[in-house]
Amino acid sequence: METRNKQNAQIACLQKNLSAIRKIAGWTSEQLGERIGVTKQTISNLENAKTSMTLTQYIAIRSIIDFEIQTNKENTVLPQVVDILLNREEEYTDEEREKISESVRTIAATASGGIGGPALAAVSAGLFGGILGTPLLAIGGIVAGSTWLAKILKEKDKNK
Repeated sequence: METRNKQNAQIACLQKNLSAIRKIAGWTSEQLGERIGVTKQTISNLENAKTSMTLTQYIAIRSIIDFEIQTNKENTVLPQVVDILLNREEEYTDEEREKISESVRTIAATASGGIGGPALAAVSAGLFGGILGTPLLAIGGIVAGSTWLAKILKEKDKNK
């Protein structure tokens, strides 16, 4: 049961931050939908919590995000955001998580406004550095391929 709760928390975290992550990746809801084989309305429903994200949707979206991180080296902010929000989420207190989410929304709004590259990275480093106490300048390569997927599949096998 603990494994299922952890899995549900990971799914809920992605769903809560999906809109911001999508904007930081530079995608419209239609583009993300096309990448995972759903409509833009499905993405909108997930982002607005009208429907709950399924494990299958979580895996598809995480895979697309990982692919973007691996292939778009110019977007240095996306791997930082994904690492903090999705890979290390349990390291933070509820208060820190809320501040992180606020910062991510600010970064996403900045990205939506057409700011990218080094300017967006500077915004990100400044916001996260203020919360976490250390600037994030070199996270770029630490999102490890499918480590999160291996963890989910291993935990799923345990429950059988």
